[in-house]
Amino acid sequence: MTHPVGQKLPNAWGLYDMHGNVNEWCLDWYGDYPTSAVTDPIGAVTGWSRVIRSGSWNNNANNCSSAFRSYTAPDNRSGGIGFRVALVKSKNITIPLSDTVDLDMIWVEPGTFMMGSPTDELGRDADETLHEVTLTQGYWIGKYEVTQAQYEAVMDSSNPSGFKGADLPVETISWDDATNFCAKLNAQEKAAGRLPQGYEYTLPTEAQWEYACRAGTTTALNSGKDLSDKEQCPNVDKLGWYMYNSNDTTHPVGQKKPNAWGLYDMHGNVWEWCLDKKGDYPTTPVTDPVELVTGMDHARHGGCWQSNAAVCRSANRGYRSNSDKDTGFRVALVSKNITIPLSNTVDLDMIWIESGTFMMGSPADELGRDVDEFRHEVTLTQDYWIGKYEVTQAQYEAVMDSNPSEFKGTDLPVDHVSWDDAMAFCEKLTASERTAGRLPEGYEYTLPTEAQWEYACRAGTTTALNSGKNLSDKWVCPEMDEVGWYLFNSEIDDRRVTHPVGQKLPNAWGLYDMHGNVWEWCLDWYEKDYPTSAVTDPTGPKTGVHHIYRGGFYSTSADSCRSAYRCYDFSYSTGEYYGFRVVLVPVK
Repeated sequence: MTHPVGQKLPNAWGLYDMHGNVNEWCLDWYGDYPTSAVTDPIGAVTGWSRVIRSGSWNNNANNCSSAFRSYTAPDNRSGGIGFRVALVKSKNITIPLSDTVDLDMIWVEPGTFMMGSPTDELGRDADETLHEVTLTQGYWIGKYEVTQAQYEAVMDSSNPSGFKGADLPVETISWDDATNFCAKLNAQEKAAGRLPQGYEYTLPTEAQWEYACRAGTTTALNSGKDLSDKEQCPNVDKLGWYMYNSNDTTHPVGQKKPNAWGLYDMHGNVWEWCLDKKGDYPTTPVTDPVELVTGMDHARHGGCWQSNAAVCRSANRGYRSNSDKDTGFRVALVSKNITIPLSNTVDLDMIWIESGTFMMGSPADELGRDVDEFRHEVTLTQDYWIGKYEVTQAQYEAVMDSNPSEFKGTDLPVDHVSWDDAMAFCEKLTASERTAGRLPEGYEYTLPTEAQWEYACRAGTTTALNSGKNLSDKWVCPEMDEVGWYLFNSEIDDRRVTHPVGQKLPNAWGLYDMHGNVWEWCLDWYEKDYPTSAVTDPTGPKTGVHHIYRGGFYSTSADSCRSAYRCYDFSYSTGEYYGFRVVLVPVK
């Protein structure tokens, strides 16, 4: 049994019961430790189990050691688990670019703000239509404009700047230069094991830039003040370097006052590139606006050392097609996951999947294995997005204005859907997103190929289930119960039924219900024999009789829900067990 806290000896820092009494929850998802030195580790971004430490009253001495690690499902409420709290400074992070140069990133919480400027704002331009923007995902953004020391650390000592100085913002930077820096930083951080799964360094979108700049303000400047004059303004002088205080040069970053979120030089010093190409603002509320991918010039914000006060406002929008001595950038670390608004009340969450190589199929000794699961190496060369959940009835109705499901419920997976129905959904979604201007150029919504489905399901695992566990039994299986609805846990009122999406544990990449609930159609025609050698970007046979579906459903055994399990039916076949999830991929 447990005992009152504080009865055993504390450690040297005065902490009690760090060994035994109860296991203690940690914030991190469980994962492998890195093999080299790390700074401010935050653990895996997603996973199926959270870390617990310290051992408990019913563990042996080894399990109570300082280094011992254990893990369990985050909804586990067993008697041997408790916790202690930490008061931490923030989610802000520091990235070591070299032995002597760091990159400070400020965490920005998601939220809603008014982008653009009111019609009576002094210095306003016609392209600043005021409209509501909601950002549903938080992100990190550079505390400062990228300095020359930081640029040199990533770009192998290259420095195009006209004004030289390690702590000066890098300038004479084109949009291509800035995105190349981000690409190289991504590669460096990924190699170091510090890049969170599904995240990338990039330029901020216009919406991300202005939201971070404003930091909750609605005034012309992020100090909460407006301009007193369009040219020379003491309110700008406190925040940034501009025409009337710069002496015609850039200045070291971080010398002026930060905004309420701790960001410096959002007004003046150098223009900052945004990811978007400049276009007209919408006139109605928008959610997670994606960058405009067509147009002549990329947007830039913030003004510079040679701008007047009006040009340095939070809402001012500049643009340019090449580099200049007045232009630099700051980076953002963002989730590549996206949320698609299907209606005013219904969204579609899509998870970014990075290309890679995996073993498709199952090993010969896997419990429940079938003969059509020959194990072979598959390489996927293109990244893609896949639905976080199976398509729900609310989502299906929002796109198709109909609902064929046997089991009714807005958050239940749509069922009774044929392969033809699923493809019609994808085609209509593609058309509507193209009309809305949210569809990336050269992309379409469709069903995942069998390889894309299994790669996303496995999320790096090689076991029968994407939790990293194998089956203990082909039928009644507690390992299956953790991750999906199947024959032995789906019954309600003496009837086996589908269940709301997202109630079981996700895989390491944040995908839910890849095991059970409803079968999920894949794009491919079925072919019994897998290739016997390594393949790249397989799409299945060109023609066939049946289409593939994967994942198992609410009324099948555990072995039919395995990551490698394959089944098939006619494209027109329907049933209360057929559903699907979508992918967003480059058009073939």
